[in-house]
Formats: sequence, structure tokens, C-alpha cells
Amino acid sequence: MNHLKHQLTQKTCFGIFSKTTDSAFVEAAGIAGLDFVILDTEHGPANWETLHHHVRAAKLTGMASIIRVNSVDSHAISRALDTGADGVQVPNISTAQQAQNAVKAARFHPHGSRGVCRFVRAANFGYQHKDDYLATANDKLLILQVEGLEGINNLDKILEIRGFDILFIGPYDLSQSVGKPGQVNDPEVLGLMQTIAEKAKTKGLMLGAFSDTLDRNESLKNEGFNYIAYSVDVNIYLQALISIIQG
Repeated sequence: MNHLKHQLTQKTCFGIFSKTTDSAFVEAAGIAGLDFVILDTEHGPANWETLHHHVRAAKLTGMASIIRVNSVDSHAISRALDTGADGVQVPNISTAQQAQNAVKAARFHPHGSRGVCRFVRAANFGYQHKDDYLATANDKLLILQVEGLEGINNLDKILEIRGFDILFIGPYDLSQSVGKPGQVNDPEVLGLMQTIAEKAKTKGLMLGAFSDTLDRNESLKNEGFNYIAYSVDVNIYLQALISIIQG
């Protein structure tokens, strides 16, 4: 079983977003004891060669790696999983059709139509027996992000789609969609997050969200979110340096 998927059934898991091109930062995050790292290609600069190194660095420490692609792009979703990452995260899901397309891109038959190549890092470059690879590949985590009013309006239909594991709420994009960009603690934004969470729970889905304060980490945990991504590696580094200078 996917190790992070198993952990999520046992406890709240914490990770960070990564926008670095230096795999040493990813390795350090794992050494520190984080459960997962989200390697961000939506807003980050890493190319595919760098992502392979990041995935290796995470695996070296036992930390799970998730690659966030930049859209519902079947080629990018498949390519992300080919790296050997533990899962893929897809942003800006607004319709049930987009959710279905993401599932199809991330899963092999009979659950999807992902392109098959057994000579990729995920299959140990062909060393792993193809039957074993294909039998276990569908256990990778698929995280879908709902973060806009269109997605919220279509949420009931999106939640009818089977084959994804975590519903992730992006509070910053959600605040933008209601005309309050950056106001992630606004009552309207928080209320919408709770509405999404309550509906997802009725379908037995795990919940994820972004947080940029330690207090918000705690409140999300108390609200039943079990996949919490705190801040971004380069900002954490920046804030640490500021603390040194001010101290």
C-alpha cells in the first residue's frame, strides 16, 4: 500500500510546497521529518529533470513526494507519475468532467487510460516486472484541488466521480474567486471551506488544504483536514533568515 495513503488513515500528515531547484532542500525537508513534499510545477521553476532528482531526494529520507501539475493535462499527469512520485496533485478542478479526465489520466485500465511505459523510473527503468508495476501503480495518490466558485457550484457532481483520494482546497485561489484576493481568513472564505469539507466528508474523501500559519495548521487539523501543506520552502528559509537578522 502507498505509505502516505496509509499514514493518512492513521493521523494528520504535514508537508510543504517546494519551489526550489535544489534537491538538497527537499532532502532536508525529509530529514526534518515532514510526511510529504508537494513539488510545484504550477507556480514553481523546476523542470522534469530536476523533478526526478527531487523525487529521489524525498525517497532517500522516506518522505512522500507529490507533484503538482499545472492543469488537467493528461501528458503532464502521466509524466509526473512516471518519475516515481507517490502521487499527483491537479489544480483548478471546476467540473465533474475535469475530475473524470484527471482520474483517467492518472490510472491504468480498468480505472483509467494512462499511457503505459514500463521503462520509467516508477518501474525501476524496466527492472520491476511489468505485471507487478501495473498491479500497484493505481495505488498512487490522486489529489484534486477545488478552489473556485465554479468548482463549488459543481461540487456535488465532482464528488460523484470515483478514483481520486483527496479533495484539496486552495484558500488563496478561493479568496480570489469571491473577489477578496489574499483574504484567506475572511468569514466568507472560511465558510466556503467548511461547506466543501462537510460535503467531501459525506463521500468518505480525505481533506487537504494549504496553510501559511502554525495556528491555521492546528485549526485545520481540528476541522478534520488530514493532508495539510504548510507554506513554501523558499519562504520558510526566508523567514528563518529574517528571524536571525532581527534576533
